[in-house]
Amino acid sequence: MLKIIQLANHFGLTCINGSQQSLSRPISRIQVDRPGLEISGFFEYHMKDKLCLIGNKEIALMKTLDDKLIYQNVKKIADPACPGIIFCQGNKVPKPFLKACQENDCPLFMSKQTTSNLLQQIISYLSDKLAPTTSMHAQLLQIFGAGVLFIGESGIGKSEVSMELIKKGHRLVADDKVNIKEIRGQLVGEAPALLRGMMEIRGIGIIDITKMFGINSLSYQSVINYAIELVPFEKANKIERFGIKTEYLNILNSKIPIITLPVSAARSMAELIEAAVTNFKLKDQGYDSSFEFEKRMHELQNREDDK
Repeated sequence: MLKIIQLANHFGLTCINGSQQSLSRPISRIQVDRPGLEISGFFEYHMKDKLCLIGNKEIALMKTLDDKLIYQNVKKIADPACPGIIFCQGNKVPKPFLKACQENDCPLFMSKQTTSNLLQQIISYLSDKLAPTTSMHAQLLQIFGAGVLFIGESGIGKSEVSMELIKKGHRLVADDKVNIKEIRGQLVGEAPALLRGMMEIRGIGIIDITKMFGINSLSYQSVINYAIELVPFEKANKIERFGIKTEYLNILNSKIPIITLPVSAARSMAELIEAAVTNFKLKDQGYDSSFEFEKRMHELQNREDDK
């Protein structure tokens, strides 16, 4: 749960009003309100539980309104469900506004930042802090700039393959456990703080990736673009050979393309994974090798039929 005091401390806001209890109010919405209409008395679409920002427009509006009207309307805005109100650009709080917030014990803050800049920063901050989250037993690497999630049963060799890829210049994000957030329609993965930069290799134990391969071998966070499932070769008899059908992995109601790769001692998995990621990226750019192969087969079949 994110509290208003945490947001205030993060952005260095000056507290003008609020008891210790009210400063612990939770923020539950990513959206931020500019309550100009509400200050003038229009509450039909007002959501009480939004964080409010007051900028130059709202200040100019209040200069045209009666103090009593401001007080009455701000009493409604400063509802116990409101996480807090922030005055931007160093604007002073009008007396009726302050009185209403004091009577409702509503957290009130001041910032010297411009309203537009602070609004963008707060939405970005809330998008991260309030994002839906989950965790997976998996590896996450950046390969050719794309975030690739490796899944598969324990002992299949995910860590060993990951180390081979790191030796080839790719970056580790997380080993064994990946914390995943859905931020503005994208899946973003990172390692738990305790495991960041660490990898477990069976027979060796825990190794520090940055000490062994350099600081550039690690990335703290990555968008997740693709997924690869590693399976034992003997269980791979149901895998589609031509890859015409695209499969997807659903995480937090977001879908990412996934393929299944059989693992065996005779296969160079790191190179196969590089090829798979390159093929994913080609599809993203509009070139599908499977479709081209199918097209050639149809053209050849039509030639044979014409003879």
